[in-house]
Amino acid sequence: MAILSKILVLDDEEDTQDLFQQKFRHQISSKLYEFSFASGPEEALNLLKGKAFDIFVSDINVAGMDGISFIAQLRKEYPLMKSIVISAYGDMNTLRAVMRGGAHDFVIKPIDFKDFSDTLEKTIHVVEKLKQVEATNKKLSAISDELDVSAKLQKSILPGNVVKKGNIEIWADTTPAAEVGGDFYDFFWLSETKLGIVIADVSGKNVSAAMFALIGKTLIKSFSKIYSSPAECFKNVNKTLCGENVTSMFITAMYGIVDIEKNEIVYTNAGHLPIGVIRSNQEPEFLECDPGMALGIFEEVEFIDNLHVFSPGEMILLYTDGVPEAVNKNGEEYDYERFSAALRENSTLSPNLLTKALLSSIREFTDGAPQSDDITTLCLKYRLRITPSC
Repeated sequence: MAILSKILVLDDEEDTQDLFQQKFRHQISSKLYEFSFASGPEEALNLLKGKAFDIFVSDINVAGMDGISFIAQLRKEYPLMKSIVISAYGDMNTLRAVMRGGAHDFVIKPIDFKDFSDTLEKTIHVVEKLKQVEATNKKLSAISDELDVSAKLQKSILPGNVVKKGNIEIWADTTPAAEVGGDFYDFFWLSETKLGIVIADVSGKNVSAAMFALIGKTLIKSFSKIYSSPAECFKNVNKTLCGENVTSMFITAMYGIVDIEKNEIVYTNAGHLPIGVIRSNQEPEFLECDPGMALGIFEEVEFIDNLHVFSPGEMILLYTDGVPEAVNKNGEEYDYERFSAALRENSTLSPNLLTKALLSSIREFTDGAPQSDDITTLCLKYRLRITPSC
């Protein structure tokens, strides 16, 4: 589809309009060019106020006492419009000045319309490219605004970073690889003695993944109030996701219920990574459990409840694959060996400080390489109170 180019011509010669319409009659009839004419600067400015023009053609001697400043003013006020100046033969000093002042190109009187036509076509091509760039920038700006809103929304639905209540201390945080991510965490009290904790990772790293994460988080929290078993909770979350999942996304997740009366956590796994157990100055342990199937893939999936009994003062760490799979500039992964070492070296710290030390270790390893995946952690310390025997 042809694009109509709107051209404003400033010239005080009486036959200019007829001459242009005659020379460019084919382009005018084909809706390629649309000409408007002004005989003086004021008339040109009035026309510019009422219509957007692509090209301004001006006899430099008609542009006013200071045609150079006039062209410079137009460039400032109408940055997408390009100016072509017409100058008498031999007036090179004026031409140099007007080109420095903002004109795009020039033609010499008497006008060679073949040369002028070529100049016009080249200038139109430049204007079209500028319009494409502006349109792209507007789209990018709109996308950036959308991502900013999505990031704020995603951050707002997280429960915060810290819990300190009785024997429980939690520190959780997430660092998305892009503006928005697919990781999320959650913690919520189910009763005075039971605390639910969740960590999850949605396939994909865009706005759609963030919205799917919001759906998953909402479903897990909602079903956790209905089903006392983490496995039953995930079973019903999975059925709901499969029934409404038109995006083919899925969620790997871990959900556990900490019982502070029984000193234990009952947890279930949906294709997620094993829970880390951290004890002071000891090698960390990664709890074995049924790997399970990620949520949102197959409707009829059974999940299994697993049990871990807390030892005095130990911590557990839930995390996403952005931790062990962090990559440095050589393409090497952080892996579980470095991960375990960082946990062991910082095993006496609080959940907050241990998490920050782990992230510092990852940053040191990646050494400025772009973050390839979201990094999310939830660290819980359980201060088990031992009742002395009589």
